Amino acid sequence: MDIVELQASLKQLRPRLLRFARLQLRNDAAAEDAVQEAMLAAVENIARFEGAAAVATWLFAILKNKIIDEFRRRARQPVES
Repeated sequence: MDIVELQASLKQLRPRLLRFARLQLRNDAAAEDAVQEAMLAAVENIARFEGAAAVATWLFAILKNKIIDEFRRRARQPVES
């Protein structure tokens, strides 16, 4: 896969990625951040994509890991009163 194909996939999948992130994080800004981080990670690591899975599967796996990172970050924050 080259960068042009990845960009087309990202454009097509972005609404689904964002919907998934919003359902998980229940915060629009955090969801947008997670999707942006996932898309950036995909672009930076395109050489590692072997094509064994569908591009959508690969992107959702990256996003899932970014969401987990966000939950971990939230768990470390002190509770505001």
